[in-house]
Amino acid sequence: MTVFANSDRLRGFSNAMVIVTTLGIVLIAGLTILVFAGLMILMFFLPDWTSNLSNWTSNLLLARMGEAGRDLALTPRSVATAAAVTAVPVGVLLYGLWQARALFVDFASGRVFTLTSARHLRNFAASVLAQAILGPVSSTALLLAFTFDNPPGRRQLAIALSTNDYLALIIGGVLLAVAWVMVEATRIADEHASFV
Repeated sequence: MTVFANSDRLRGFSNAMVIVTTLGIVLIAGLTILVFAGLMILMFFLPDWTSNLSNWTSNLLLARMGEAGRDLALTPRSVATAAAVTAVPVGVLLYGLWQARALFVDFASGRVFTLTSARHLRNFAASVLAQAILGPVSSTALLLAFTFDNPPGRRQLAIALSTNDYLALIIGGVLLAVAWVMVEATRIADEHASFV
C-alpha cells in the first residue's frame, strides 16, 4: 500500500463522501419505494383522487420527452409496469453509489492504490456508463407503459436523447479507462514487489 502525500485531506474528503453516498443510497431507495407503493395504495383506496395525479405524472414524464401536457393513463397496470421499468436504472444507480461509497471507504482507510480500489472505481464507471444507456431506454419504456392502455392511435413512442446522457457516456468511458489503467498498474506494482 502506497502512502498518499495528502492523506489527511483525502481522508477527510472521503469520509464526507461516504456520508453523502450513504444518504443518497437511503434517500433514492426509500423515495422510489415510497412513491410507487404510495401510488398503488392510492389507486386502490382513493381512485378518484388519483385522477388528479395523472396530470402531474404526465408532466413529469413528458417534460423529459418534450411533449409536456399529454394525457397519460394512470392505471394499476401502468404504475406496476412503470415501477418495474424504473427499478432497473434505480438499481444500477444504487449499485454505482454503493461502489463509490466502498471506494471512499477505502480511501478514508488509506487504501488508495490497491486492486480493490481500482475495481470499485471500475464498477462505478460501468454503472455510470450503463446509466447513459438506460436513460433514453427507460424514458421510452415509461412512455410506452403509461400509454399502453390508451385506445389505438393514442399510444405513444418517443426516444429522447439529451446532452446529459451523452455526458454520462463520456464520463463513464473516461472513468472506466482510468480504472483499467489502475488495475493494470496495481498488477504491475505487485509483480515488481514480488521480485524484491
